[in-house]
Amino acid sequence: MLERSTHISGIGWRLTAPFGAYPVRTETRRYGRTLVFSELAAVRLGLAEAAGMHCERLRVRTPNALVERLLRGEAVPRYRRAVAVADHVRSGLERFVSVRFQTQPTTDPELLHSVGEALDAGLHAAAEREEHRVHLMERILERAHDVSLEPRDGVWVANGRYRVRLDPMSCECPAWSVRWAKAPIAGRRAQRLPCKHLVALALREGIRVPADLALLARRAPP
Repeated sequence: MLERSTHISGIGWRLTAPFGAYPVRTETRRYGRTLVFSELAAVRLGLAEAAGMHCERLRVRTPNALVERLLRGEAVPRYRRAVAVADHVRSGLERFVSVRFQTQPTTDPELLHSVGEALDAGLHAAAEREEHRVHLMERILERAHDVSLEPRDGVWVANGRYRVRLDPMSCECPAWSVRWAKAPIAGRRAQRLPCKHLVALALREGIRVPADLALLARRAPP
């Protein structure tokens, strides 16, 4: 399950055998991208569990026919990035004697419920993080009032030291340029907040809503 506006997904899988079913396994993903990526992740984790239990012959069921096509190695031009993920999943199939794929709707009520719970947990965690971000943004807004700005050689300089601009958003201070330098781009865009110098310039330009300021930071160049 994928919540498209937040790209948070709940994924789940379950191994079954002639003598019965194993427990449901679930995970919450913060950056699910698309439903196809989420389902491929579930298949990958299910295969890893099957390999750990020394299974030899598998029948992989997925509710998405596109996922089955990708796992069979078929060319799907519109999903080139997903093809690379599917290729990685397929590379682990050599450990099994045989693997068959089948598109079949998920009817296991326990699996569906558990995946929904995993999605809910991810959404609640995101809401808590957003609430924390708003609090941090308010603190940065307070500190921004002590920042001095002066024009110099066609740019703005904050506190006499750091060149700062809004379009595209950048600042030479460590809080902006150094702290997030080694973070993955996805994490940087999701978590980075503007420094007090950027906020001071935004305030000068009439941008005062904390959520708008946080959005500018997320859209800043990597």
